[in-house]
Amino acid sequence: MSCECKETEKRIQTRNYYRYYDTPDGCDIFKKVLVTSRYGAMAGLLFSTYDVLMYTHAIGFGPIMRRYAYHTIPLTLMGATFAVVTNTVLRMRKKDDLLNYFIGGAACGPILRAYLGTNHALLLGSLALGIIAMVKKESVMGGYELLPHPPSHMRTVGKWRGDYTYVPDPNDRW
Repeated sequence: MSCECKETEKRIQTRNYYRYYDTPDGCDIFKKVLVTSRYGAMAGLLFSTYDVLMYTHAIGFGPIMRRYAYHTIPLTLMGATFAVVTNTVLRMRKKDDLLNYFIGGAACGPILRAYLGTNHALLLGSLALGIIAMVKKESVMGGYELLPHPPSHMRTVGKWRGDYTYVPDPNDRW
């Protein structure tokens, strides 16, 4: 498998952080692990905050930190596991297809089982996470977005001056 991990032509970017699909699969594995761990940590912090404020009403530093660790650590580990397993399977099989993502998603099932505390999460969670990962990979390979970004209405004070016609005026070309 020839990996184009070497310094490929980098387009000028306005952001200073790495995204998962900035490089092909199998390249920059450590960065990909950090990205997926970051997503898991953000989800864990959101779930933890909801849990502490709305559900358990934990009082005191120790109980609050336990609730944060209960949610954040497994979700962060699931993100890291997905990236490591997906890229390892890709390097072992030397094929970039949907099966790599399914195996990576299914590898998160045991962590989900430990997190939820039920044996049903082992099989059903593995299948669900594997299928979700396959759908994401298919959307990346097909070039479409699962969750499209709606246009922002920020900084649009002068948008009313824009031209919203379907066809430009032919007289403006001369």
